[in-house]
Amino acid sequence: MKKVDWRAVGIGLALALAAAFAYAIVRYNVIKGVALQQLPLFISNKAIALAAVMLIALSYDLGPLARFWPGVFVRELPTRKYFGLFGFGLAAMHVIISLLIFSPAYYPKFFAESGKLNMTGELSLLFGVLAFFIFLAAALTSIPSIASSMGGRQWQAVQRAGYLAFTLVMLHVLVMGIEGWLKPSGWPGGLLPISLVAFTIIASTLLIRLAAVFASRR
Repeated sequence: MKKVDWRAVGIGLALALAAAFAYAIVRYNVIKGVALQQLPLFISNKAIALAAVMLIALSYDLGPLARFWPGVFVRELPTRKYFGLFGFGLAAMHVIISLLIFSPAYYPKFFAESGKLNMTGELSLLFGVLAFFIFLAAALTSIPSIASSMGGRQWQAVQRAGYLAFTLVMLHVLVMGIEGWLKPSGWPGGLLPISLVAFTIIASTLLIRLAAVFASRR
């Protein structure tokens, strides 16, 4: 078994969190003027979600990148599991925080005047919930005792289902954010909405995966 480069894992985790929090604070608190009293949960939740996407993307990118540039990335392949697990942990935090503050006061775009969820809210939450449980299955099968009880094909199928989950996350942020994406004049400081940043990262990961699949068939 190859040794895990824990230094690389720690640096990756720290950089993802630092970049996500810096972006969220600058965009929302500094430029948009969101009150600092909303930093502990509302703004932090955005940053945590973005960091989760970054880490999960990294866990999926390393395989294809190692295929294209083995001299650079093969030695980092053992870190994939841990980037994915840390990403899932942050995603779980995002789910919990979202449940704590989920209301029309925080997320008016998700609610109709009646107080019920509108179509945006229903679809966005549906995609998010489905993605979370697929990622949960992938995380559970990374536990050695569970992985050893599964056949190789079964284990691989569950792990590859993570790409489906990532696609669902892409739909999750697309539904919630597309209205704002189409109005760049309203972006604070010209900075992309965090949902659009997440969408771009996920789309890039899926494209890298497709490129690797096509390359392997040539």
